[in-house]
Amino acid sequence: MRKFFFALLVALTFAACSCDPVFHGMTTKQKEDYAKAIAGEYKGTYVIVYNGGGSDTKAVKKEGVQMTVTDLTMHSVCFHDYPVSLLSNVVEDRALAEALAGAPNVDFLVDYRFYSLQDNGDVNWGFEPAAIPLTLHYGGTDHHLMLKLNSQTYFLLTKASLDAGKPFASHGVFQFTVDGIYEGDTLLQSFDGIWQDNGTEYLTYFQVGEDKAH
Repeated sequence: MRKFFFALLVALTFAACSCDPVFHGMTTKQKEDYAKAIAGEYKGTYVIVYNGGGSDTKAVKKEGVQMTVTDLTMHSVCFHDYPVSLLSNVVEDRALAEALAGAPNVDFLVDYRFYSLQDNGDVNWGFEPAAIPLTLHYGGTDHHLMLKLNSQTYFLLTKASLDAGKPFASHGVFQFTVDGIYEGDTLLQSFDGIWQDNGTEYLTYFQVGEDKAH
């Protein structure tokens, strides 16, 4: 069922491209203009879906959160007040899980890039792989960890949405997976169940609200 769900997501993502649009590279000036058009603060909702490897998939919603999109100078998006503590529900190491359960919410940055411009003014863009640094104390010592994230989806910025001042109206849900928890180069736990029938999975969706934050 989970494989079908994600196959459907991919199908819906590319359904809008069935008209075989013509893609072009973008000049620096075009990238700067589009970056300025999307820069700002946006209200939103986190929906976090996780499964510890069984059939019981759970979803937790956190409303009233915010993301900040910068212009091309920093070309990044900051997702605010992200509840890393929920990851404790699928972590196998008990000491690490307990430390995570008590961790405060964090802000994290993800770099974005523009990939191509279509003839109609629509732009394909997406996020680079990112990481959330965490310092947790357990087992009598501090552990400096990294939660490695990946976005497996490209997004479409339509010219109509940009002209209306609502850049993400046409595609307002951003998806991230947690690939794994690392301490230095050591992988403590992998979360690759999205492609397996009985693997552990941990997904985050950020649903952008209709209006910018004020």
